[in-house]
Amino acid sequence: MGVEPAFAVLGRETDRIPVLLSHRITTLFTEGLYTSPNKAIEELVANSFDAGAETVHVVTSLGGGGDDTIAVFDDGEGMDGDGLKSHWLIGRTNKRKLSSTPRDRPQIGKFGIGKLATYVLANRLTHICRQGKKYYSASMNFREINNRAGKEDDGERRIEIPLRGLTAQEARKAVGAWAGSDQLRKGGIDLFGRNGPQSWTVSIMSDLKPMAKQIRTGRLAWILRTALPLRSDFKVWLNGEEIRPSKADRKPVVRRIIGKDLADLGPSLVAKKSTDKALAGSSEHRFGLDVEGLGRITGHAEAYDAPWRESPTNGGGARGSLCTRAAASSTRTTATLGYCPTSSGTGPFRAFGRW
Repeated sequence: MGVEPAFAVLGRETDRIPVLLSHRITTLFTEGLYTSPNKAIEELVANSFDAGAETVHVVTSLGGGGDDTIAVFDDGEGMDGDGLKSHWLIGRTNKRKLSSTPRDRPQIGKFGIGKLATYVLANRLTHICRQGKKYYSASMNFREINNRAGKEDDGERRIEIPLRGLTAQEARKAVGAWAGSDQLRKGGIDLFGRNGPQSWTVSIMSDLKPMAKQIRTGRLAWILRTALPLRSDFKVWLNGEEIRPSKADRKPVVRRIIGKDLADLGPSLVAKKSTDKALAGSSEHRFGLDVEGLGRITGHAEAYDAPWRESPTNGGGARGSLCTRAAASSTRTTATLGYCPTSSGTGPFRAFGRW
């Protein structure tokens, strides 16, 4: 099984996390869905967004040696012991059941398989987390799945991974190689400083697979730039350089208030205009649409005059109705909704709203 890395075994084992996995299912889910190493990292950044992070740092150490790693830091909600157990429920997630979400954000991940994206990049995934003054870690060795794969019958296998509690000193030691790096210092993050975040998660991929060696920083930066939502409370850094959303460089050419200027949600949704007269006439939320099965939607949509481009981040063609996509995407928040047709051709839309 090899020697476990020191950062993965620091702390005191307090419990075991049962994980049900099949080598065949893992391969189908990951190597079929995540054929690009960049998309796998994008999935971790999406998880950080779902956790309410304001800042995400991606740090790649790909010098070609056996100690190469890819680490993703975020200042989101973090995970305690129960959170780490829930995290490793494969194919299940509580995101759809949440009555409220971190920072009222639309949840990107919905199927509970995002953590398996790392399987295409690494043989080990370690999470080290902080919540308040407590620190936790759990480390999955994916080689155990490969070693247990049956020749004919490859049903689910139960794997137990240690859940550890760490002291602050042990946590410092576990993440020290990355937390003290120039990349994080350039981004102004101090995980253990007096003014540092009180909750965070560090996801470390180690014992990297050949696909990880295909990562090129320039290409990864482009993937993240085009995928990032345009919002002031979410910033991503790659190796110490801030990644600005590509949409930030474009100016909207059309702005429509939902329920006043924009009422057609397409054939798949039934909507009727409504007015909340208790709100001032200057408020865009005075106008809205009552959507069957969804409730009242308010806000506005913007269109950007940019040519349609197929890219790895949009799957090659996610055209469609703006508001259909909007209604499925957000709750009292800003959402970037991808590329949709506009009157001047095709271009990206974003919507701001409450629903």
